[in-house]
Amino acid sequence: MPEVFFLAGYSIYFSTLDRDHGMHVHVARGNQRDMARFVLHEDRTVTLAHNHGKIPAKHIRLIQAALVRGFDEVVDAWTRLFGGDIHFDR
Repeated sequence: MPEVFFLAGYSIYFSTLDRDHGMHVHVARGNQRDMARFVLHEDRTVTLAHNHGKIPAKHIRLIQAALVRGFDEVVDAWTRLFGGDIHFDR
């Protein structure tokens, strides 16, 4: 699972099984996987898809803001992993 960011103790990563899904990242802490998922949109916004790990709202906001600031970095990492197959959910 390629890590994109490490922030506030959370690993923000892609799953190699996600190629056919719209661009998104998973969030994990320690051995807890897929605690939350954020979806990246073509208009450069980032939305929370789920928070199954009950990450505190303060941390969710911090991660979401970092993903917006690092949007291009996330897209570049997705491209390196999956090639030019960039698509966004609508």
